[in-house]
Amino acid sequence: MMKTEPQMEQSRSGGFMLFLAFVGGALVGGAAAALFAPRSGAETRKRITGVVDDAKDLASHMPQAIRDASSAAQAAFTEALKENAGHRSRS
Repeated sequence: MMKTEPQMEQSRSGGFMLFLAFVGGALVGGAAAALFAPRSGAETRKRITGVVDDAKDLASHMPQAIRDASSAAQAAFTEALKENAGHRSRS
């Protein structure tokens, strides 16, 4: 059964939303753990600053990673279409 374009778009959107929910949950969980851990205020602030700096660094690399993944997916899709066209022309 082939998916229609709106179904494929909805599937992609759902996967992205799931990813965002996962990342959001991880951030909230990490923040809660940092705030409720038995440490001094100065230690907690230092750890939070480190986590925020790490998150900024990760976020700066995400756009390139997303572009790379998108390019790879497009190439795989194009290759699959070519292979499928080759199988149909032989049938």
